[in-house]
Amino acid sequence: MISVIVPVYNKEEYLGRCIDSVLGQTYADLELILVDDGSKDKSADICREYVNKDKRVRFFQKENGGASSARNFGIKEAKGEYIGFVDGDDWIEEDMYETLFSELDKYKDAKNGPCAAQLMSEDHAPDLRLIKEADRSDGRVELKKRDDYFRELIMHTGDSSFCTKLFRADFIKKYSFPEGKKNEDFALLVEMMPELEAGIITIGRMGYHIYHSEESATRGSYDQKLYEDMMYNAFGAYRYARDHYPEYISEAARFRLVQAYDFLLHIPVEKMTKDNGFYMRIVRFVKSEMREIKKNPYLKKKERLGLKLLCISPKGIRSAHRTWMKVRDR
Repeated sequence: MISVIVPVYNKEEYLGRCIDSVLGQTYADLELILVDDGSKDKSADICREYVNKDKRVRFFQKENGGASSARNFGIKEAKGEYIGFVDGDDWIEEDMYETLFSELDKYKDAKNGPCAAQLMSEDHAPDLRLIKEADRSDGRVELKKRDDYFRELIMHTGDSSFCTKLFRADFIKKYSFPEGKKNEDFALLVEMMPELEAGIITIGRMGYHIYHSEESATRGSYDQKLYEDMMYNAFGAYRYARDHYPEYISEAARFRLVQAYDFLLHIPVEKMTKDNGFYMRIVRFVKSEMREIKKNPYLKKKERLGLKLLCISPKGIRSAHRTWMKVRDR
């Protein structure tokens, strides 16, 4: 059986679509665990309606603690041999879990088989318009080595989302999502790396739809906590590469710099002040990495130039970038 965990927080507008896509799976031997994380809208009522309609639905309510807290609660309650996750405003293709299960279950009797399988996702705007296609749709199934998968993550070519994956329950129950943190999926994957020695199954099929709502917390307006946690994770990935994959140290150095570059291009100019400790630390870090910026073979030309200019005049470059973005979006 597969346990599908859906954290729910004020998702009344989208929740029905999400739940219907899970209950409509061609792989029917599943339980749907809905964890209401203190919603203030009608999300809980919607969950109860589905409990009455389908015996596979289990519903829990808890005080607000964030998506990671809700996921951790769901993991503890899960009864399936496999565990997957879906966000309450997203939806999935009807054969997603059958596809993931069929590949992962091939290794059920292997002593050191892979613990997870993943497929592709695509992104949708608030009007459901497709804004980013799946990275791969060739149908090819590959058992990706752990070191290759880690390299993909730090080169921004891999997928760190837990929602596109299916895990063996005995594996994922050993872990928990970091609560009170953002960019938590990436953080947990890096923590899992030592035990992903058998690699991860990747399937070149689209199965997961990411919905970018207008009010999306991590996909819209500036959120310094998000950038703080992203940089914390970038430094953690660098340390992991240094200790376990020294051959990828240039890739990991690039990862830190690109994350810092992204932050400096999005922080509002009015927050670029000396009393913003995080901003000042990132500026000092970038300036200290000038030699790496010049020689790193994985930085794109525009990233290399942008980082050099940001070392000279952070506010000036950020203001120019903001003006260019406004002109571009007209």
